[in-house]
Amino acid sequence: MRFVLAENLNEGMILGKPFYGNLGSFLLRKHAVLTDSLVRRIRSLGYAGLYIADDYSDGIEPDFVVSDELKNSSANAVRQFMTNLRTVPTNSTVLTDNVEQINGLVATIVNEIISSENAVINIIDLKSYDLYTYQHSVNVCVLAGVLGSALNLSHSELIDLASAAIFHDIGKMFVSKGVLDKPGPLNDEEFEEMKRHPGLGAEYMRDLFYFNAAVYVPVRQHHEHYDGTGYPRGLVGDDICHYAKIIAMSDTFDAITSRRPYHEAIMPHEGCEYIMGNAGRHFDPKSVEIFFKTVAPFPVGVSVMLSNGEEGIVFKNYPNFPMRPLIKLKPLPGKEDHYLDLCKDPGALNVTIKKLM
Repeated sequence: MRFVLAENLNEGMILGKPFYGNLGSFLLRKHAVLTDSLVRRIRSLGYAGLYIADDYSDGIEPDFVVSDELKNSSANAVRQFMTNLRTVPTNSTVLTDNVEQINGLVATIVNEIISSENAVINIIDLKSYDLYTYQHSVNVCVLAGVLGSALNLSHSELIDLASAAIFHDIGKMFVSKGVLDKPGPLNDEEFEEMKRHPGLGAEYMRDLFYFNAAVYVPVRQHHEHYDGTGYPRGLVGDDICHYAKIIAMSDTFDAITSRRPYHEAIMPHEGCEYIMGNAGRHFDPKSVEIFFKTVAPFPVGVSVMLSNGEEGIVFKNYPNFPMRPLIKLKPLPGKEDHYLDLCKDPGALNVTIKKLM
């Protein structure tokens, strides 16, 4: 199974995994054959690409860490909660039930993360443009949980971290939609409105749902920057709690690798470079080090062009050398499968990944 960018999808390609649409609705079964109209529809919805099955990618099975079904269920639960926040009284048991449901799903997400045996996590999410808000909350939860697991946090600590992550943007319910979805830079007044959402969200979680400080404090601090240039308080370095540092990276990574009204999505390797480039500025350097050892810039199954002109698929990633994966090369007619190990093959030291295909 290999990941093919939306721009390179063609009629006749065969899906390598089930494809879900808006609100987790099942659209296409595994092994479904793409038509020209389906390809156009997938592009119009803003998906980065799809996983395709063919002889070339036979034997490549990415570890998705958390199942699509669980992520879809969680996104739907977040959607229902956010909808109810705007329509039912704040003392309603409906909201309490929503929070309990989300907490149960968070616990299941943490359990799936813990059970994953991969040291390097492959993250390419098939995100709908229309449902970004809810999918984003779940993606940040998953990524923060993965990073927390790599830091050997206990089960209860992972639950607190993942809970803070899935609710990190709850304060945006107090921000006008015009500000949230503005396609250009915010003016001073709009930015001041945006800067209020972490604090308001934390207060809401503390006062209405009685979350402990390990959960609501990271919500308040997830837009603080390591160098003190963040908001709402301009905290510096270790004045920012550890969970907030993890959520800040997770939030940023998922945001910049998603298509939004004000920017196009970038690919995972570009997102990783952005995180690295802001170590010591926006992000805690120690947390960035864990991020880069844990999140694969080139996930397993991604089709790539190498600097020597050859094409291939990322077959395996190495924990301490994330930029140097094992590549399954595109087969030549009548030839057996062959591989190029960018990490261990002395003859490949000058070969790099040039671009995704």
